[in-house]
Amino acid sequence: MAEKRDLLDDLIDIQQDWASVSNPLGGIADTLAADPSKVRQFDPSEFKERPRVNSIFCLRVSSGRDDVCSRCLDVCPVDAIQIKGAAIKVLDSCRKCGLCTMACPTEAFLVQRIMAKQLYDKIVRVASAYEQCYVTCTRAIGRLPKDNEVVLPCVGAMPTEVWHALLSEFDNVSVYLPLGICDRCRTTTGEAAYVDQIGQAEEWSGGSVGLEVDEGQMTHEQTRAYKRGQFVNSMVQAGQTALLAGNPSLLGAKAVAQRIQDHSRKITSMQRELERMVGDKTTANRRRVLTQKRKTLLTTLQGRPRLARPIVLDVPSCDPSRCTMCGDCVKACPVHACDLDAGGRFSVEAAYCLNCGACAKVCPEGALTMVAGDPQQLVVRDEEAERRARAAAKQREQVQKAKEEGKRQLKRGLDILERLADD
Repeated sequence: MAEKRDLLDDLIDIQQDWASVSNPLGGIADTLAADPSKVRQFDPSEFKERPRVNSIFCLRVSSGRDDVCSRCLDVCPVDAIQIKGAAIKVLDSCRKCGLCTMACPTEAFLVQRIMAKQLYDKIVRVASAYEQCYVTCTRAIGRLPKDNEVVLPCVGAMPTEVWHALLSEFDNVSVYLPLGICDRCRTTTGEAAYVDQIGQAEEWSGGSVGLEVDEGQMTHEQTRAYKRGQFVNSMVQAGQTALLAGNPSLLGAKAVAQRIQDHSRKITSMQRELERMVGDKTTANRRRVLTQKRKTLLTTLQGRPRLARPIVLDVPSCDPSRCTMCGDCVKACPVHACDLDAGGRFSVEAAYCLNCGACAKVCPEGALTMVAGDPQQLVVRDEEAERRARAAAKQREQVQKAKEEGKRQLKRGLDILERLADD
């Protein structure tokens, strides 16, 4: 259903039309007059970066075994990763596709621009301001991207947790990939990666990612709310505050920035609350670690607990009769989700556990097995939100009581008037 237009929409159209009349060539003349050597050209390398490696977080390194995890090796399309002992090397043959950063559960591979938080913030800015946000890759776009196109080294580099967070908030995020583009790409594992990541995110969130294969069908229009907000902000800056009289709280760049800041505060608050609930250290004084992907997932679920239901959560379960307290399970967990206290009791904090199964694989006695856990354990209580909800409920109750008392007083008054009239 189309939104009803008003005077502000007409003023925005007039402003845009005037800009077109004032500059009929739309910047083409400026481009032609510019020094060709200074005109920015599309360079795929600007969107790619060889990953840095923090071997401390590698499951193979922490466990000392090669059979606990091979996700980075399996997803790398050119076998550019070598793991020997405690050393991890990314070879010069690396395609900088970013798939290893997506696949590694412990985030041992780091590329700053495609880390979960950075990806989320970037796409939120676009999805909040434009009618459609397109996630694409360097091979598909082949030109300088427009403002509502988010270019990744490979679409498969974006993890499920980020897709899940975006789909829980937006319905205007699409992938742009021309037909057959992945068939001609040397990142041969990329297509399977993004199909798996998006498919799981859609299953968890109940949302869906759009797909555009025809560049001619792409839209680059800003949303009505964003244009209105930007127009009002420009008028305020020009001193024409009279236009604000009937248009309070309109969205614009400031509102989008505020949304990003609010999400960052939610992550910090969620982590603080989680640490208050379960502690930030194990009994051996090892600090528990939340990966960016896990922070993104937990923050999404905190605001929308119902989204936890479809999530499959496999966690380790211990048979104490077989446990010898060797501690291999604890050593194998680089995020310290597992704990083994002095009394020999094994425990795991589901919110920190990455469900990798390394602890079960390294247990020499087979005391640990991976079992289906309760996904509601991933929902971190938001005490501040609960407090506000209780306060709002109490206020509603007080208002209702006041209304009922008012009705009783009114009825009593009417009864008195009727008796006086009868007398």
